[in-house]
Amino acid sequence: MDKKAKKAVLQMIPYGAYVVGTKTDEGSDHLMFGTWLMQTSFKPPLVAFALSEDSRTLAHVRRSKAFAVSFLADGMKEIAESVVDGSFEKVKTVHSASGLPVVDGGAGWIECRTLDIMDRGDHRIALAEVVDVHQGSGKLMPLEALKWHYGG
Repeated sequence: MDKKAKKAVLQMIPYGAYVVGTKTDEGSDHLMFGTWLMQTSFKPPLVAFALSEDSRTLAHVRRSKAFAVSFLADGMKEIAESVVDGSFEKVKTVHSASGLPVVDGGAGWIECRTLDIMDRGDHRIALAEVVDVHQGSGKLMPLEALKWHYGG
């Protein structure tokens, strides 16, 4: 397989810009920037989210069986950069009814209960049921708006 072509073609897959919120063992908020989210079922509403096999977020999801995904809105580049840099104190959050951190002012968020985690490749796929939602204002910021590349 041509490695350059593989990377170029796989980077054509459209990605959104998301912040995953979980709780640490001590009950503190934890945030992670992510891109690999897709809906997999209408009834019940299911999503799949890919998490790096060595991420702290994956450890929190395995333990708690819960996570929230905030959909960043256009213009939230600084929020994305702060999460990637680990500067969580710069990110204004609110909490879902069950206490998970979500980005305030985003395009929306979903709260998920993990049903299964598939251990394949260098990322783990969390299959989860959407148990709560909030529609915000604004349009989802695509990853390409950040001029970042993922995939390949």
